[in-house]
Amino acid sequence: MEVQQIVRLEMDGKYKIILLILLFLSICNCKNQVKTENSGKELIIQNINFLIDSVERFDMSKIPVSEKFKDIKIEKITVGILDSVLIDNEGNLNKINPLKYSKFKMCPNDLVKFKSEYKIKLVKINNYDSNILFVKFSNLKIENNEATIDVKKNIGISMIKERYYFVRKNNFWLFKKKILTGSG
Repeated sequence: MEVQQIVRLEMDGKYKIILLILLFLSICNCKNQVKTENSGKELIIQNINFLIDSVERFDMSKIPVSEKFKDIKIEKITVGILDSVLIDNEGNLNKINPLKYSKFKMCPNDLVKFKSEYKIKLVKINNYDSNILFVKFSNLKIENNEATIDVKKNIGISMIKERYYFVRKNNFWLFKKKILTGSG
C-alpha cells in the first residue's frame, strides 16, 4: 500500500510540473499577443495619414461637371474605417506564422491624428453606401522591428488594395514604402 501511495505522489508531482510549464507558456504567449496588438495599434495611430492617403482619388465631388449637370450637387465623401483589424485567410496565415499576425478592435481615439478635409468614422461593416469610402486594415504582421499591413479602400465598385511597409526606430513606426496589390 505504501509503495502505491509513493508512486501516486511522484506522478502527481510530475503532472503539477507539466501543468505549471503549460501555464507559464500560455501566459508568455498571451503577453506576446498583447504586445503585438499594442504595437499594431501604435503603428496605425502614428501613421493614420499614410494609411488613409489618396482619398481624393475616390471623391466624385472634386471632378468638374459639364454645364448640363451643373445643378446636380455631389456631396463630399466620408471615410469609414472598419472597426476591426482583421486577418484575411486566417487559417492559412496562422499555419505559416502563428503569432506574427494580429487582429484587434479599434476605437475612435485611435483616429484623432487623422488630418484631412474629410470626415472620418468607425463603421462595423461595409454597407456599400455610395458616399462612404470604406477602409479596411488587414494582415497586420509585426516581426522584430518591421511591419506590414494591407489596406483596402473601396467605394461603390471602385477599389484599391495596397500593402504598406514600416520600420520601427526609437519606438516610432516610420513609413518605408507601399505597393499596389490590386485595383478595380
